[in-house]
Amino acid sequence: MGSIMRSPVKSASVTTSSQSEYSIERKTRANALDTADALRAEKRRVSDAAIDSNASKWRYPAPGVTS
Repeated sequence: MGSIMRSPVKSASVTTSSQSEYSIERKTRANALDTADALRAEKRRVSDAAIDSNASKWRYPAPGVTS
């Protein structure tokens, strides 16, 4: 007769902290991906700047010209 019924709902503080940890982890992962993308883009710009666009003009003969 004197039994106390407990609520089946978990405490909100546990849920909030796990959501906060998840949110922090997602933001950290997104930041790491953005950083990696920026580094790849910079490497690509440096690599593209080193390409000599006139190199093929002297390396390969014009079509129809025999050497």
